[in-house]
Amino acid sequence: EDCPFVIEADEYDTAFFDKRSKFVHYRPRIAVLNNLEYDHADIFPDVAAIQRQFHHLLRTVPGNGRLIVNAEDARLAEVLAMGCWTPVESFGIDAGDWRARLLAADGSAFEVRRG
Repeated sequence: EDCPFVIEADEYDTAFFDKRSKFVHYRPRIAVLNNLEYDHADIFPDVAAIQRQFHHLLRTVPGNGRLIVNAEDARLAEVLAMGCWTPVESFGIDAGDWRARLLAADGSAFEVRRG
């Protein structure tokens, strides 16, 4: 039986002896990418270095898997433009295959619609 397993992962290095990002060791069938920002300045010299790591992650998701990506993050769009073979679905408020429509001004209530 296929049992879903959800894990939060990031691009920080694996260990002092393995400088690859932690998430390249996982083999996700589905990856949800919320955002990409310049983080871990002690590990990465610039955003482009982080984008390369995210691209490595995308390439671990199989062609019969799924990438679910924030359509409103320009840096993630640049990573997708590097190429991937996995179907992509996007989400956002103003853009994306799946959109949230706010029902409460503070964001505590919303509905999600496709298209």
